[in-house]
Amino acid sequence: MIELAEKLNLDVTLVKKLKKLSDEKDKRVERVAENCVKNGFSCLDAESDIMRLAVILKCAEKLKEKYDYYGISEDIYYDTLSDIKIWCDKNNNKGLLNYRWIKNHVSFQLFRLGRLQFQFYECKNKTLFYNKLPFEYGEKLIYIHVPEGEKLQKEKCIDSIRCANEFFKKYFPDYNYRFYFCESWLLFDGNRNFMPDSSNIMQFASLFEHAYSINFDKQAIERIFGKRRWFIKNYPEKTSLQKRTKQYLKEKGTLGLGVGTIDKSTVV
Repeated sequence: MIELAEKLNLDVTLVKKLKKLSDEKDKRVERVAENCVKNGFSCLDAESDIMRLAVILKCAEKLKEKYDYYGISEDIYYDTLSDIKIWCDKNNNKGLLNYRWIKNHVSFQLFRLGRLQFQFYECKNKTLFYNKLPFEYGEKLIYIHVPEGEKLQKEKCIDSIRCANEFFKKYFPDYNYRFYFCESWLLFDGNRNFMPDSSNIMQFASLFEHAYSINFDKQAIERIFGKRRWFIKNYPEKTSLQKRTKQYLKEKGTLGLGVGTIDKSTVV
């Protein structure tokens, strides 16, 4: 657990806390991790952030056995788990708060392949407008996620999607899917009202067949500004995106979510 934490370059102080926890409660960490693997991760609800992190790392150690069995490279294993550091940093290195997201990584359901993440997704989301989508309720898809940290360069995203085509064909040939799917503020069609076509966000959105958008701004506000403020004037302006978005909101513009797909057969 400690070796993995160090390989993931977790904060030094956080690693020290993990060492202390491991010395005092290693058997309990092991028991909770086994329970998570067998029965799901809801048992972490009542645990502290540092215990959640310890359990997730313990599960990640067990995950390595699956990677080895399938012959998936260590590079992909560590790239996938790099999200743990991102979310620990976002939690001021107190441990892991957002374990509900990271459970996908340690459950062998999600993989980072270059710039993007790809998740097995049997689409039973009842909030989607299926009459506007090229697939049906319950169909198997690959969900595309965008991890934080790097610039969202179009060519790197294209390379990721190409890698995903080969990855799932090689390692999971029985998982039959037709489409990549994404539901994100990055795909909101209203973004074009204040973002130039040359921006990384608009270039990323251009990779998808846009299905529809909705005016639901929670994700956009969190990703752009960190959290919602009562007054628009209180939003930060540290980046060009924040400045542009803040001005747009002042002019009564709205943010939202967009839904898009990529036909697997068109990826070359």
